Amino acid sequence: MRILLIGYGWRSLFFFRIIKALPDRFTLVKWVLRTPQRAEEVRRLHQVETSCDVAEALSCPHDLVILSVPSSSMESLLLLLIKHGETVLCETGFTALSLEKLNALYHAYAASTSKVFVAEQYYRYPYYHSCRAIQPLLGPVTEVRVASLHDHHGTSLIRHFLSEQGEPCTISAVCRSSWIVKTGARDTVVCSGERIQTKRTVAVFAFADGRTGYFDFADVQYHSCIRSSHFSLFAERGEIVDNEVRYLNYDNEGIVQTLQRIEDGGSNNNPRSLRAVTFGDTYHFRNPYWPLGFNDDEIAIALCMEDACRGKGYPLHEALQDSYLAQCRHTSCIEGRAIETQPQSWSKAFSPPSLPC
Repeated sequence: MRILLIGYGWRSLFFFRIIKALPDRFTLVKWVLRTPQRAEEVRRLHQVETSCDVAEALSCPHDLVILSVPSSSMESLLLLLIKHGETVLCETGFTALSLEKLNALYHAYAASTSKVFVAEQYYRYPYYHSCRAIQPLLGPVTEVRVASLHDHHGTSLIRHFLSEQGEPCTISAVCRSSWIVKTGARDTVVCSGERIQTKRTVAVFAFADGRTGYFDFADVQYHSCIRSSHFSLFAERGEIVDNEVRYLNYDNEGIVQTLQRIEDGGSNNNPRSLRAVTFGDTYHFRNPYWPLGFNDDEIAIALCMEDACRGKGYPLHEALQDSYLAQCRHTSCIEGRAIETQPQSWSKAFSPPSLPC
């Protein structure tokens, strides 16, 4: 598939590494940068065709446009691509837009021939894919607790596992600050013993039929060695708590099993690579990119890219709903009151779940 990549930064480099690692699946036609200087720098550094003119790049034959730019630039560029009827895989920075702009964006998209998919990759993670695969064993899901992802990403997982389809809910949230010893950042380890303040957000998403989502995230969680991430799913006939699964068999007897990662490399000279995730004697996820050594995020993003090239994936209306609920959670924190969500312009786009598993 022929790809145009717009934007340069930490996340766009993920897309580039995947394209480079899978030349039989993806071809980078052109990389679009903001300035001539940056375009020349990237051309020299990565030996690729570059441009600083979006219109010029769009004139090149291509199958997919990947939009990976800051939130401040995303709205205008996405509207331009929608106007051109492009197939787009877009980053997830919609939470920064006002509700009015979210609705205006959807109206423009609904009136177009464009196909916009969103790189909301976490439901494509091997672990979450496997949890979804064994979900029928547990019966109807009643509660989900996501203490592993921030903002709209955490909201997305709550919605995914509750099979939420745009229904109204009541959101009650609190934010509290506390002290913690800093242990690192994205690319560093810190051992100075410095104390910093951290903010934890806890929220309840209550739906009228009794389904409940719990959001729990601390802002240092991704890069702290003393703050762990967790996921729990509770259903009528069982539960998943991290890697442990408890459920009832056909005789209503309690069974306990675990999700297992099968990985190669590490203690020998084979490349470090996830092969599969298993539950019992069943492989619920097989890594299609083994043995390249992709981490879980790269696996999930590559799957999102392949989905988009095939004309499917995480739809725009799902991402807008994630961002709207995340905004309501922020409002609840700030104003100290429960927020009743309302149907939005994209609500009519929801239908029975059809996301790839």
